[in-house]
Amino acid sequence: MEEIEISTNENAVATGLELTVAKLGDWTAEFYQMLPNIIVGICILALFLLVSLGIRRGLKKYFIRTQRLDLGRLMSVFAFWALMSVGFLIFLTIIIPSLKPVDLLASLGFGSIAFGFAFKDILSNTLAGFLILLRQPFRRGDQISVDGMEGTVQAIEPRATIIRTYDGSDVIIPNTTIYTSNVIVHTSHAMRRTEIELTIGYVYNIRKITKLIQDALAPIEEIKKDPGPQVLCWELGSTSLAIRVRWWIDSDRASQNISRSRAVQAIKEAFDANDIDPTDPQLIYYQQSSPFAPEGGDKIDKDVIKTNDADFGPPPELIVSKNDPEAHKIKLDSKEETLLPEN
Repeated sequence: MEEIEISTNENAVATGLELTVAKLGDWTAEFYQMLPNIIVGICILALFLLVSLGIRRGLKKYFIRTQRLDLGRLMSVFAFWALMSVGFLIFLTIIIPSLKPVDLLASLGFGSIAFGFAFKDILSNTLAGFLILLRQPFRRGDQISVDGMEGTVQAIEPRATIIRTYDGSDVIIPNTTIYTSNVIVHTSHAMRRTEIELTIGYVYNIRKITKLIQDALAPIEEIKKDPGPQVLCWELGSTSLAIRVRWWIDSDRASQNISRSRAVQAIKEAFDANDIDPTDPQLIYYQQSSPFAPEGGDKIDKDVIKTNDADFGPPPELIVSKNDPEAHKIKLDSKEETLLPEN
């Protein structure tokens, strides 16, 4: 009885081995039959790869020549993978003749719906990035403010835009945030205006004050001569007159900071040279009436203003390194086809 069971097991094993060998033989025969198709498919796939690489390189060179680097990178990658997808579909139809491209595309359609729901945020950011790059309201090197952040645009990626703040930190902002928010492009034009406000007591001659401030701003190189600076009487206060001083500068942040610092110093030196105190007279009255005020302190005589031209030079120059995030950066993209074209 045991001999019969052993022989039965041996026969089953032998039968299994024979089936395995036969199956492997069938697969080998099918492989040799498909081998020409596989070789042709690989050649076509390699041809698509070469064409895709060539088109990607050509698109990059074209967009570099037109100075639209980020858009060129996005379009070249999209074109590469689009052509490679077509080549892979052709490769599958060659090695598997029974596979119909229509059925494959239909299955990919259902899969793309699930893929779209799973990666909705990534796809929306990519689409927003494509629209930003296509219309290009700003470019690399522009200084912008968006969603409470302000800095210089370093790159416009398919998913996000990277800006470098003025303290040297990089901020990654999703493209949908930029596309749906109010964006201030500070460097959209060559010049922009900045201003400061100060107060002057009513005892001073306003015409002389105005001329004094204009003369103080004249030697500052960062302040544009055309249009020139303005000194405006802005508001009548209870004890003093508010004056707004504004001028035009280069649009980058460094020019704003430098011109503001030099302008404030120039006005302060001009006021000191002419015994002008811009402090609110009401505050001076409180200080002189205070029990902590020094006895016998000299009071400022505001009835007389020196009108002679004081001989003091221009404010000292301030040097900003080219590596400073606030400094001017050369724009790497053209604005000929943007929302804000250069005049």
